[in-house]
Amino acid sequence: MLKQATDPTLSPVPDSAALAAPPPQTFYAWLVLVQLMLVYSFSWMDRFLLVILIDPISKDLHVSNTQIGLLTGFGASLLYSLAGFPIARMADRKSRSTIISSVLGLWSGLTAATALAGSFLTLAATRFGIAIASAGCSPAAYSLISDYFPARRRGTAIAIYSLGISIGTWAGLSLGGFAADSLGWRTAFLILGLPGVAFALFTAFAVKEPVRGRYDGHADETDRHYSAAAAASFFLRNRTFLAIAFGFGFISCATSAFENWIPTYLIRAHHLSATEVGTVSGLFQGLTGIFGALGFGILADRLARRSPRWYLWIPLICALVAGPLIVLFFQLPKTGSYVCYFLIELCVSGYSAPLFAAGQMLLPPRLRALGMATILFVLNVVGQGLGPFLTGLASDLIGGSGGAGGLGPAIMLMQAVGLLGAAALVYAGRTFRKV
Repeated sequence: MLKQATDPTLSPVPDSAALAAPPPQTFYAWLVLVQLMLVYSFSWMDRFLLVILIDPISKDLHVSNTQIGLLTGFGASLLYSLAGFPIARMADRKSRSTIISSVLGLWSGLTAATALAGSFLTLAATRFGIAIASAGCSPAAYSLISDYFPARRRGTAIAIYSLGISIGTWAGLSLGGFAADSLGWRTAFLILGLPGVAFALFTAFAVKEPVRGRYDGHADETDRHYSAAAAASFFLRNRTFLAIAFGFGFISCATSAFENWIPTYLIRAHHLSATEVGTVSGLFQGLTGIFGALGFGILADRLARRSPRWYLWIPLICALVAGPLIVLFFQLPKTGSYVCYFLIELCVSGYSAPLFAAGQMLLPPRLRALGMATILFVLNVVGQGLGPFLTGLASDLIGGSGGAGGLGPAIMLMQAVGLLGAAALVYAGRTFRKV
């Protein structure tokens, strides 16, 4: 077990003096952060495992691009987002570590059960169950991180947590593609789902609860509980918070259209195998993202010493660069498009951690999980939901010759949505004030 009984940072009583002068970070805090990052990686591995297996699943179960877009986009994201609210309310009141370990075990078990899917309906049932369970991870994790790390280091801490996206994406695409080509798509779900169940048991014992709000000097807020009406009023009156949420969502809508469909585009347009595309996409969407997330997170913390608005300006710059690069990707020959792919993923990996850090700075301790659930609701419905779904729908409507049909034009068309996100972040940057 990682926790030492003498660790003073894990006191169950919110002492006001301790909150005013919070204890220094311990080695255990960094171990917890790594633990949370690994949990998060399982979530993204399970998500992108389906992405790399779209082609064999489509052929085996006879499903259309629109149906797949429903599973990888709007349908799953809507359930994920709605389930996030009650689970986040629970996380603001109960043990966050217990919630995280429980949902990890549940979604990992359902990932393994996807191997048994015999139709679109049974496939949808497992994927939607995974979406609901996954909703319990990030709101509770972001709340924990804010109680293990002070504000000046949260950009870096959240960036390290966000590495789970890159690691999970790489594992889902690379390992999933290899397993599918070698053993079949059903076996791929089974062997990549079961390890998460075992890791959930370890997480239940290894991650402990810290004092809420101890790094923010909110002694009077630590024990306050907000009613649903009071919480909703707080969010609706905070225009900067809403601008961050919708800016995040619109930018993600544009970039997820590319990320979720580009492996399928490469398979159909260039006639590559799942292993080949998994290796390329796993490298660019996975390992490349590690350097981007960590580098931009550290940079945001450094620049924020001058002005906290840099937590918004850095994502804005990343978004304004990524959109044109996505359009350029489809105009270049193979080698040039791969260089473009690399740069796109570097930019995409750079906006999440600073935006989540900015959102945390606008929230009191007992609203942090619910606040993150609110951002994730917009992010997943508008971004991860509508992005892939509208792209799949548009590609079916556009049609066209070649194996990829209308996928390329549909992805390029979705980049216009990113401009709305950029405008929202400009507004948020001008009105940004910490709580």
